[in-house]
Amino acid sequence: MKKRIAAVVGATVLGAVATGAGAQEAKLKAAAFLPVKSVFVIGFARFTDEVNRLCTGKVSISTVGPEAIKSFEQWNALKTGVVDMHYGPPNFYVGALPEGDVISVARNETAAQRKNGAWAMINEVHNQKMNAQYLTHLFGGVRFHIYTLKPAQGNKFDGFRLRSTPIYDAFFKSLGALPVRMAPPEVHTALERGTVDGYGWPLYGIADFGWHKYTKFRYGPGFISAAVAILVNQDKWKSLSGEQRDCLTRVSEWVEGEWPKWRAEEDGRQQAVQDQAGIKYVDLGPGFARQAEELYWEVLGKGNPEFVRKLRPLLSQ
Repeated sequence: MKKRIAAVVGATVLGAVATGAGAQEAKLKAAAFLPVKSVFVIGFARFTDEVNRLCTGKVSISTVGPEAIKSFEQWNALKTGVVDMHYGPPNFYVGALPEGDVISVARNETAAQRKNGAWAMINEVHNQKMNAQYLTHLFGGVRFHIYTLKPAQGNKFDGFRLRSTPIYDAFFKSLGALPVRMAPPEVHTALERGTVDGYGWPLYGIADFGWHKYTKFRYGPGFISAAVAILVNQDKWKSLSGEQRDCLTRVSEWVEGEWPKWRAEEDGRQQAVQDQAGIKYVDLGPGFARQAEELYWEVLGKGNPEFVRKLRPLLSQ
Protein backbone atom coordinates (compact mmCIF):
# COMPACT_ATOMS: atom_id res chain seq x y z
CA MET A 1 0.00 0.00 0.00
CA LYS A 2 2.78 2.41 0.93
CA LYS A 3 4.55 1.68 -2.35
CA ARG A 4 1.36 2.31 -4.29
CA ILE A 5 0.77 5.65 -2.54
CA ALA A 6 4.37 6.68 -3.16
CA ALA A 7 3.98 5.80 -6.83
CA VAL A 8 0.78 7.84 -7.15
CA VAL A 9 2.31 10.81 -5.34
CA GLY A 10 5.43 10.58 -7.51
CA ALA A 11 3.38 10.45 -10.70
CA THR A 12 1.33 13.43 -9.53
CA VAL A 13 4.46 15.46 -8.75
CA LEU A 14 6.05 14.57 -12.08
CA GLY A 15 2.85 15.51 -13.89
CA ALA A 16 2.74 18.84 -12.10
CA VAL A 17 6.38 19.51 -12.97
CA ALA A 18 5.75 18.63 -16.61
CA THR A 19 2.67 20.85 -16.72
CA GLY A 20 4.59 23.71 -15.11
CA ALA A 21 7.46 23.31 -17.58
CA GLY A 22 5.06 23.46 -20.50
CA ALA A 23 3.32 26.52 -19.07
CA GLN A 24 6.60 28.37 -18.78
CA GLU A 25 6.64 29.20 -22.48
CA ALA A 26 4.82 32.49 -23.08
CA LYS A 27 2.85 32.29 -26.31
CA LEU A 28 2.53 35.88 -27.51
CA LYS A 29 0.05 37.00 -30.15
CA ALA A 30 1.27 39.90 -32.30
CA ALA A 31 -0.64 42.16 -34.69
CA ALA A 32 1.21 43.61 -37.71
CA PHE A 33 -0.10 46.74 -39.43
CA LEU A 34 0.34 45.28 -42.94
CA PRO A 35 -0.04 41.76 -44.35
CA VAL A 36 2.72 39.48 -43.12
CA LYS A 37 4.19 39.05 -46.63
CA SER A 38 4.54 42.80 -47.20
CA VAL A 39 8.08 44.14 -47.63
CA PHE A 40 7.43 46.29 -44.55
CA VAL A 41 6.74 43.22 -42.39
CA ILE A 42 9.57 40.96 -43.59
CA GLY A 43 11.96 42.40 -40.99
CA PHE A 44 9.46 41.73 -38.22
CA ALA A 45 9.10 38.17 -39.51
CA ARG A 46 12.87 37.79 -39.12
CA PHE A 47 12.55 39.12 -35.58
CA THR A 48 9.79 36.66 -34.67
CA ASP A 49 11.63 33.76 -36.32
CA GLU A 50 14.70 34.55 -34.23
CA VAL A 51 12.62 34.78 -31.05
CA ASN A 52 11.01 31.43 -31.82
CA ARG A 53 14.46 29.92 -32.43
CA LEU A 54 16.53 31.53 -29.70
CA CYS A 55 13.84 31.62 -27.03
CA THR A 56 12.49 28.08 -27.55
CA GLY A 57 10.72 26.94 -24.40
CA LYS A 58 10.61 30.50 -23.06
CA VAL A 59 8.75 32.69 -25.58
CA SER A 60 7.06 32.12 -28.93
CA ILE A 61 5.30 34.65 -31.18
CA SER A 62 2.52 34.17 -33.72
CA THR A 63 1.44 37.06 -35.96
CA VAL A 64 -1.83 38.21 -37.52
CA GLY A 65 -2.24 41.07 -39.97
CA PRO A 66 -4.92 43.68 -40.72
CA GLU A 67 -7.22 40.97 -42.04
CA ALA A 68 -7.69 39.96 -38.38
CA ILE A 69 -7.47 43.39 -36.69
CA LYS A 70 -7.69 46.61 -38.71
CA SER A 71 -4.41 48.49 -38.91
CA PHE A 72 -5.61 51.63 -37.13
CA GLU A 73 -7.22 49.58 -34.34
CA GLN A 74 -4.17 47.49 -33.50
CA TRP A 75 -2.50 50.00 -31.18
CA ASN A 76 -5.61 50.09 -28.97
CA ALA A 77 -5.81 46.30 -29.06
CA LEU A 78 -2.28 46.31 -27.67
CA LYS A 79 -3.00 48.95 -25.06
CA THR A 80 -6.04 47.07 -23.75
CA GLY A 81 -4.38 43.65 -23.91
CA VAL A 82 -6.43 42.15 -26.73
CA VAL A 83 -3.07 41.33 -28.34
CA ASP A 84 0.27 40.90 -26.60
CA MET A 85 2.44 42.62 -29.22
CA HIS A 86 2.07 45.20 -31.97
CA TYR A 87 4.25 45.98 -34.96
CA GLY A 88 3.19 49.32 -36.39
CA PRO A 89 4.23 52.93 -37.11
CA PRO A 90 3.91 55.40 -34.21
CA ASN A 91 2.03 57.87 -36.40
CA PHE A 92 -0.87 55.39 -36.28
CA TYR A 93 -1.21 55.98 -32.51
CA VAL A 94 -0.36 59.68 -32.53
CA GLY A 95 -3.67 60.47 -30.79
CA ALA A 96 -2.58 58.52 -27.72
CA LEU A 97 1.13 59.36 -27.87
CA PRO A 98 1.75 62.53 -29.94
CA GLU A 99 5.51 62.49 -29.31
CA GLY A 100 5.94 58.77 -30.08
CA ASP A 101 6.98 59.32 -33.68
CA VAL A 102 10.27 60.98 -32.75
CA ILE A 103 11.94 57.79 -34.01
CA SER A 104 10.93 58.81 -37.53
CA VAL A 105 13.12 61.92 -37.47
CA ALA A 106 16.14 60.24 -35.91
CA ARG A 107 19.40 60.52 -37.82
CA ASN A 108 21.29 57.82 -35.92
CA GLU A 109 20.88 54.05 -35.80
CA THR A 110 18.65 52.33 -33.26
CA ALA A 111 21.64 50.68 -31.56
CA ALA A 112 23.11 54.14 -30.88
CA GLN A 113 19.81 55.27 -29.36
CA ARG A 114 19.95 52.39 -26.90
CA LYS A 115 23.46 53.40 -25.81
CA ASN A 116 22.94 57.15 -25.45
CA GLY A 117 19.73 57.05 -23.41
CA ALA A 118 17.22 57.86 -26.15
CA TRP A 119 15.76 54.35 -26.07
CA ALA A 120 15.04 54.62 -22.33
CA MET A 121 13.20 57.93 -22.79
CA ILE A 122 11.12 56.59 -25.68
CA ASN A 123 10.30 53.47 -23.68
CA GLU A 124 9.20 55.55 -20.68
CA VAL A 125 6.60 57.54 -22.61
CA HIS A 126 5.29 54.32 -24.18
CA ASN A 127 4.98 52.87 -20.66
CA GLN A 128 3.06 55.91 -19.43
CA LYS A 129 0.73 56.63 -22.33
CA MET A 130 0.42 53.38 -24.29
CA ASN A 131 0.67 50.72 -21.57
CA ALA A 132 3.46 49.32 -23.73
CA GLN A 133 7.06 48.21 -23.51
CA TYR A 134 9.05 49.58 -26.44
CA LEU A 135 11.44 46.87 -27.65
CA THR A 136 12.94 48.50 -30.75
CA HIS A 137 11.96 49.63 -34.23
CA LEU A 138 12.67 48.76 -37.85
CA PHE A 139 12.88 50.88 -41.02
CA GLY A 140 15.00 53.61 -39.52
CA GLY A 141 16.83 55.23 -42.43
CA VAL A 142 14.27 54.14 -45.04
CA ARG A 143 13.25 57.61 -46.20
CA PHE A 144 10.06 58.94 -47.73
CA HIS A 145 9.97 60.51 -51.21
CA ILE A 146 7.44 62.38 -53.30
CA TYR A 147 6.32 60.42 -56.36
CA THR A 148 4.42 62.12 -59.18
CA LEU A 149 2.75 61.46 -62.51
CA LYS A 150 3.92 64.78 -63.95
CA PRO A 151 6.98 66.98 -63.41
CA ALA A 152 7.08 69.60 -60.68
CA GLN A 153 8.23 73.15 -61.32
CA GLY A 154 11.64 72.97 -59.69
CA ASN A 155 10.99 72.37 -56.01
CA LYS A 156 7.43 73.67 -56.17
CA PHE A 157 4.36 71.44 -56.29
CA ASP A 158 1.76 74.19 -56.58
CA GLY A 159 -1.70 72.71 -57.03
CA PHE A 160 -0.51 69.09 -56.89
CA ARG A 161 -2.91 66.75 -55.12
CA LEU A 162 -0.64 64.38 -53.19
CA ARG A 163 -1.70 61.39 -51.14
CA SER A 164 -0.37 62.20 -47.69
CA THR A 165 -0.24 61.21 -44.00
CA PRO A 166 0.14 63.35 -40.85
CA ILE A 167 3.91 62.80 -41.05
CA TYR A 168 4.32 65.09 -44.03
CA ASP A 169 1.10 67.09 -44.31
CA ALA A 170 2.84 70.30 -43.20
CA PHE A 171 5.73 69.68 -45.58
CA PHE A 172 3.46 69.13 -48.57
CA LYS A 173 1.55 72.29 -47.77
CA SER A 174 4.82 74.25 -47.57
CA LEU A 175 5.58 73.09 -51.12
CA GLY A 176 2.23 74.36 -52.39
CA ALA A 177 0.63 70.90 -52.62
CA LEU A 178 -2.77 69.81 -51.35
CA PRO A 179 -2.49 66.79 -49.02
CA VAL A 180 -5.12 64.13 -49.73
CA ARG A 181 -5.93 61.40 -47.22
CA MET A 182 -6.59 57.88 -48.52
CA ALA A 183 -5.72 54.33 -47.55
CA PRO A 184 -2.98 52.61 -49.60
CA PRO A 185 -5.43 50.23 -51.38
CA GLU A 186 -7.27 53.28 -52.79
CA VAL A 187 -4.17 54.90 -54.31
CA HIS A 188 -3.98 52.65 -57.39
CA THR A 189 -7.44 53.68 -58.58
CA ALA A 190 -6.70 57.34 -57.82
CA LEU A 191 -3.52 57.20 -59.93
CA GLU A 192 -5.29 55.37 -62.73
CA ARG A 193 -8.05 57.98 -62.87
CA GLY A 194 -5.75 60.95 -62.29
CA THR A 195 -7.63 62.12 -59.21
CA VAL A 196 -4.25 62.54 -57.49
CA ASP A 197 -1.03 63.82 -59.05
CA GLY A 198 1.23 61.76 -56.83
CA TYR A 199 1.87 60.49 -53.34
CA GLY A 200 4.31 60.37 -50.47
CA TRP A 201 5.80 56.94 -49.81
CA PRO A 202 9.09 55.31 -48.77
CA LEU A 203 11.58 53.93 -51.28
CA TYR A 204 10.11 50.46 -50.72
CA GLY A 205 7.00 48.77 -51.98
CA ILE A 206 5.45 50.86 -54.76
CA ALA A 207 5.62 47.92 -57.19
CA ASP A 208 3.81 45.74 -54.64
CA PHE A 209 0.77 47.97 -55.10
CA GLY A 210 1.21 48.43 -58.86
CA TRP A 211 1.81 52.18 -58.47
CA HIS A 212 5.03 52.02 -60.52
CA LYS A 213 2.94 51.68 -63.70
CA TYR A 214 1.75 55.28 -63.36
CA THR A 215 4.69 56.90 -61.57
CA LYS A 216 7.10 59.00 -63.65
CA PHE A 217 9.19 60.92 -61.09
CA ARG A 218 10.61 60.41 -57.59
CA TYR A 219 11.79 63.51 -55.71
CA GLY A 220 14.42 63.50 -53.00
CA PRO A 221 16.66 63.33 -51.15
CA GLY A 222 14.56 61.14 -48.93
CA PHE A 223 13.08 62.77 -45.83
CA ILE A 224 12.02 61.43 -42.42
CA SER A 225 12.07 57.64 -41.81
CA ALA A 226 9.35 55.06 -42.22
CA ALA A 227 10.03 53.82 -38.68
CA VAL A 228 7.89 50.95 -37.37
CA ALA A 229 7.87 50.14 -33.65
CA ILE A 230 7.86 46.70 -31.99
CA LEU A 231 5.83 46.89 -28.77
CA VAL A 232 4.72 44.52 -26.01
CA ASN A 233 1.69 45.13 -23.82
CA GLN A 234 3.14 46.34 -20.52
CA ASP A 235 0.96 44.10 -18.34
CA LYS A 236 2.06 41.10 -20.37
CA TRP A 237 5.70 42.27 -20.19
CA LYS A 238 5.52 42.48 -16.39
CA SER A 239 4.03 38.98 -16.22
CA LEU A 240 7.03 37.49 -18.04
CA SER A 241 9.97 36.10 -16.12
CA GLY A 242 13.31 37.89 -16.15
CA GLU A 243 14.66 35.17 -18.43
CA GLN A 244 11.82 35.66 -20.91
CA ARG A 245 12.24 39.45 -20.95
CA ASP A 246 16.00 39.07 -21.36
CA CYS A 247 15.51 36.82 -24.38
CA LEU A 248 13.21 39.33 -26.10
CA THR A 249 15.70 42.10 -25.34
CA ARG A 250 18.60 40.08 -26.77
CA VAL A 251 16.72 39.52 -30.02
CA SER A 252 15.84 43.23 -30.18
CA GLU A 253 19.52 44.12 -29.87
CA TRP A 254 20.38 41.50 -32.50
CA VAL A 255 17.88 43.11 -34.92
CA GLU A 256 19.42 46.52 -34.27
CA GLY A 257 22.81 45.16 -35.28
CA GLU A 258 21.47 43.42 -38.38
CA TRP A 259 19.17 46.17 -39.62
CA PRO A 260 21.74 48.38 -41.45
CA LYS A 261 22.80 45.35 -43.54
CA TRP A 262 19.21 44.35 -44.30
CA ARG A 263 18.40 47.93 -45.28
CA ALA A 264 21.34 48.19 -47.68
CA GLU A 265 20.34 44.96 -49.41
CA GLU A 266 16.69 45.97 -49.74
CA ASP A 267 17.61 49.50 -50.89
CA GLY A 268 19.39 47.94 -53.87
CA ARG A 269 16.47 45.68 -54.77
CA GLN A 270 13.90 48.47 -54.54
CA GLN A 271 16.05 50.91 -56.49
CA ALA A 272 16.43 48.35 -59.30
CA VAL A 273 12.65 47.91 -59.50
CA GLN A 274 12.12 51.66 -59.89
CA ASP A 275 14.90 51.97 -62.44
CA GLN A 276 13.37 49.18 -64.49
CA ALA A 277 9.99 50.93 -64.34
CA GLY A 278 11.60 54.06 -65.82
CA ILE A 279 10.97 56.28 -62.79
CA LYS A 280 13.25 59.32 -62.97
CA TYR A 281 14.90 60.48 -59.76
CA VAL A 282 15.06 64.26 -59.24
CA ASP A 283 17.43 65.52 -56.51
CA LEU A 284 16.19 68.79 -55.00
CA GLY A 285 19.18 69.22 -52.69
CA PRO A 286 19.74 68.77 -48.93
CA GLY A 287 17.43 71.64 -48.01
CA PHE A 288 14.48 69.59 -49.27
CA ALA A 289 14.88 66.89 -46.60
CA ARG A 290 15.83 69.41 -43.89
CA GLN A 291 12.64 71.37 -44.50
CA ALA A 292 10.50 68.24 -44.14
CA GLU A 293 12.22 67.20 -40.92
CA GLU A 294 12.18 70.64 -39.29
CA LEU A 295 8.46 70.95 -39.93
CA TYR A 296 7.82 67.53 -38.43
CA TRP A 297 9.94 68.31 -35.37
CA GLU A 298 7.66 71.32 -34.86
CA VAL A 299 4.57 69.11 -35.07
CA LEU A 300 6.02 66.60 -32.60
CA GLY A 301 7.10 69.36 -30.23
CA LYS A 302 3.53 70.55 -29.79
CA GLY A 303 2.59 67.25 -28.16
CA ASN A 304 5.33 67.24 -25.49
CA PRO A 305 7.75 70.18 -25.90
CA GLU A 306 10.07 69.35 -22.99
CA PHE A 307 10.42 65.69 -23.97
CA VAL A 308 11.19 66.57 -27.59
CA ARG A 309 13.67 69.27 -26.56
CA LYS A 310 15.65 66.79 -24.44
CA LEU A 311 15.44 63.91 -26.89
CA ARG A 312 16.27 65.65 -30.15
CA PRO A 313 20.04 65.97 -29.51
CA LEU A 314 20.19 62.24 -28.65
CA LEU A 315 18.58 61.32 -31.98
CA SER A 316 20.99 63.50 -33.91
CA GLN A 317 24.25 62.03 -32.55
